[in-house]
Amino acid sequence: MKDNDETEVEILKEESELQSTEKVTKNTSVQQQEKSDSNNEKNSKKSNNSLIIIAVLLIALSACILFVIYTNRGINKGNNNNNNIKTDSNKVYSMYRMSGNSIEDFDLSFLQLENSNKNILYSPLSIKYALGMLSDGASGKSKEQIDAIIGDYKSKAYTNSQNMSFANAMFVKDTYKDSINSSYVDLLSTKYNASVIYDSFTTPDNLNKWVSDKTFNLIENLFDDVSDNNFFLTNALAIDMEWKNVLQATNKASGRFMYSVSYPHEKYFDRIDHLDDTGYYGLKFNDNKVVKSVEVGASINNYDIIKDKGREEMIKTITDGYNAHVASGGETCGIDLDTFVNTYMQEIGENFGRIDVSTDFLFYNDENVKVFAKDLKTYDNTTLQYVGVMPTTDSLENYVKSTNAKALSKLVGKLKPLELSSFEEGKVYKLHAYIPMFKFDYKLSLKDDLQKLGINDVFTKGKADLSNMTSNSETYIDSADHKATIEFSNEGIKAAAATMAGGAGATRCVGYDYIYEIPVEEIDLTFDKPYLFIIRDKDTQEVWFIGTVYEPTEK
Repeated sequence: MKDNDETEVEILKEESELQSTEKVTKNTSVQQQEKSDSNNEKNSKKSNNSLIIIAVLLIALSACILFVIYTNRGINKGNNNNNNIKTDSNKVYSMYRMSGNSIEDFDLSFLQLENSNKNILYSPLSIKYALGMLSDGASGKSKEQIDAIIGDYKSKAYTNSQNMSFANAMFVKDTYKDSINSSYVDLLSTKYNASVIYDSFTTPDNLNKWVSDKTFNLIENLFDDVSDNNFFLTNALAIDMEWKNVLQATNKASGRFMYSVSYPHEKYFDRIDHLDDTGYYGLKFNDNKVVKSVEVGASINNYDIIKDKGREEMIKTITDGYNAHVASGGETCGIDLDTFVNTYMQEIGENFGRIDVSTDFLFYNDENVKVFAKDLKTYDNTTLQYVGVMPTTDSLENYVKSTNAKALSKLVGKLKPLELSSFEEGKVYKLHAYIPMFKFDYKLSLKDDLQKLGINDVFTKGKADLSNMTSNSETYIDSADHKATIEFSNEGIKAAAATMAGGAGATRCVGYDYIYEIPVEEIDLTFDKPYLFIIRDKDTQEVWFIGTVYEPTEK
């Protein structure tokens, strides 16, 4: 036996890597700071004739965990034993053991287990809460297998409000009430703030209403029939939030979102039209279908032209040009030489250090991958962030197989804010992206996946030990499913999941101008190939949702 658990887990991971593909890793804590655009704020206040609308981002990332417990009935669908969980000196170890709230092997394991070139969506946070409640009801080897994965994970307590709903409950059939241990009921109440609800289970109405209420009515009529069940462990979470700023502005949006960039006396221009004027852009996705997308961009001027060209040399160039212009009969517009030169040098000097953005976002790109991230507004000290990751030199299927959590965490840690320090001096950086819209449903095969991760006994009749939960020794978990839906649009994200077990400026008169060529580096962040995404708590890195996009919404 090793000196400590950590050493044993590391050895286990090394052994497992010889038998299977690399697994996804723990995330390192990433702190990022976004720079606010105070000048744009001032401009928006001046737009008295503008109709200011904060686009509602309904990011209803809801998830229900419903563990249906079967007693003295059901079909044992078998074990899927593997090497993901090992026992050494009567102690159980898992290569998926969680060490905190950041991105973990466990969070990404379902993506790898169901990696099949199609849209996928699930909520790791919701599954973790369900496993936590189930672990507290289990004992013996059943508990050891679950705890081998849960490890040191401690869930964050989220605040219930009109923007966020987080709830736990245990539904118990009236006739089964006496079989539930009172100590377990007390534990659910104190540790999970869970309600214990008794019901006849003659109809699913009360269960469906509770789920609907706790998910902002996003999950309706989840059950058709519950009469054969004895009780349910349930976790429901939902979020209703706005983007910090909309993706692409409409004509109804505040003037602060207008994006049209030109630099006086330098050859540069960029513009993104309002969405109302152009409609959704048709993006050819994966060299196949044309899909709906929105346009985002930014211009970062990190080129000090006066330092590069030399002030005196620039003054000589524009003076000679101005004099030649006048000598040939050109207009002066009433501007004398000294005024022209002084104004020119002031204006061109102000180009350096300018930051113009169509919306807020963070990014990273290299020869193999593109990463695009965007924040939602902060509610009750919680900020959620969407992060998209698109491999460019490999297929998404291979990327999911070969990446690991350490690599993904490192990648997310490289995200850059739109500020001068993110870019090397000496260039103007032109960032541009088309971001596709998508909408889809997905059902996760949760029971099979958990068994492949090594949680077997709790699903097996005769082996399951739920003695901390119930006095009935024949109780076991018959099935586990996880259903989810998501819609990503310009206005925001709507998503829900359920897990069940067992169940341009004004023209000015200038007679003469000298336009400098400047070094411009274009950075294309367009997502036009299959990609994965995560939606996480920006502070703790707690993963709310993970998914893949193979089929965005067609235009």
